Amino acid sequence: MVKTKVGMVVGSIIGVFILVYGTAFLFHLLFGGYMLEGGLANLNYGVLALLCAVPFVLKALIGRSNRSTGYAILMSAALFSVLFVLVHLVVVLSAEGMQDDAVTRILAVFPLSALLLVVTLHFTTRKENIS
Repeated sequence: MVKTKVGMVVGSIIGVFILVYGTAFLFHLLFGGYMLEGGLANLNYGVLALLCAVPFVLKALIGRSNRSTGYAILMSAALFSVLFVLVHLVVVLSAEGMQDDAVTRILAVFPLSALLLVVTLHFTTRKENIS
């Protein structure tokens, strides 16, 4: 597991970008559609990745450099990945064009769910002694 804060920050950002763009590319190959109109060239994918990475980056920067912080980031990232992939798949399979209000909601809901997961696991891992 990564021990330094810089490593956790960089790993979090890279991981979220791989998750967002990787699932978009994979779902396009499998189902022929994208969640956002314009495909991978749509800048909202980058904005979504950055907004989703913010809670993980903040946890890495604010939290202590110990096993508990790494565990919280890893577990919240795993739970967020499952949630993101499933919701992304449903949106791609719905085959509806995303209107501006739907894009705004997507750009708000995914980062808020990541924040909720990070905060919840922050408080639960603080009380446990993870060795």
